[in-house]
Amino acid sequence: MDFTGLGRFSAYKLDRLLTAAEKAGQLQRDVQASAEPQDWLSVIKIDSACLELADRWYSIKGSATWMAVFLICILCVMAIGIIPTSDQWNELGPWLLFALGVSIVAPLLWFSIYGLCLDCFRLTHYPIRLNRKTRRVYAYRPDGSIITANWDDLFLCVVENELTMGQTSYDVRAHVLADDGETVVDTFTLAYAYLGEESGLMRLWEYIRRYMEAPDGPAQSYNTTEMCMPINGRKEGVVFSLVRTFALMVKWPALQLLASPLWALTTWGRWFAMATCKVPVWPAEIEAACQPDPDDPYGKDWRSNGRYDFLEFGWPAICLAVGSLVVLAGIVWLGEFMWGTFE
Repeated sequence: MDFTGLGRFSAYKLDRLLTAAEKAGQLQRDVQASAEPQDWLSVIKIDSACLELADRWYSIKGSATWMAVFLICILCVMAIGIIPTSDQWNELGPWLLFALGVSIVAPLLWFSIYGLCLDCFRLTHYPIRLNRKTRRVYAYRPDGSIITANWDDLFLCVVENELTMGQTSYDVRAHVLADDGETVVDTFTLAYAYLGEESGLMRLWEYIRRYMEAPDGPAQSYNTTEMCMPINGRKEGVVFSLVRTFALMVKWPALQLLASPLWALTTWGRWFAMATCKVPVWPAEIEAACQPDPDDPYGKDWRSNGRYDFLEFGWPAICLAVGSLVVLAGIVWLGEFMWGTFE
């Protein structure tokens, strides 16, 4: 999981100079990056005036939730298990063991709650809106405030992110620079392909680049976009949460079934996270500046998606049921094991 830029410990660094890697990775708006543009399930809505995209963390919503809840439950059971019993209250040893356990459990519990709050009790997503007509860009920050910048003034570059366990990811970073053209005063991720894969990122960047730069940009993007995320002024429904979780493995149903316990947990976590979050609302002045023509031929949002077929919804629903049963069996086994351990 890649939470780069979302939490306080991975926040984007500001008030600094551009790095050599960022300068080397600068993207040119007039240079084609890929012959096959792809939206990577990032589009919320599109028309001749604006393109609205989901943020880099939207696809993994729910992952941190179930992991945090699982760890919190384990830690609570451990804490209960080391509480001295009534016949040990006058003994020093059990209390020392309890104090040691608390000193270990408390930081882990804080870390778990922090992880939970990366997903929950925030915004459902952090949209990015590109206005083709006015050449303005608007992006929600994780704290709920909004960045406003000129498209042509943004410093766009590919950034490599170092993750845990030696892994890396890539994103297209949009920097707002100071008057010196070197100091980064604000930033946001403009494009992020699923799992942070670089070649996929270039296809997504090409999709965005063509929308903003090509004479027929809206037509190209309209024809490329097959599905819009149903989060335009609303929360995604429980059906789409399931569809979205399983979507990027839709071509491999056997793998979906094999990974169903993991995806089931993520789906349940996504449902909980979305239920606790608020929908972002653009200010009236931004909405007014982004209105398309009434007869715009290139308008598309979630209403254009059509019905889900069996592989998009039916099979994932079966996998959800199977995965949930496996998870439930695992929880029962783990509970019996831990109960026996503490007896």
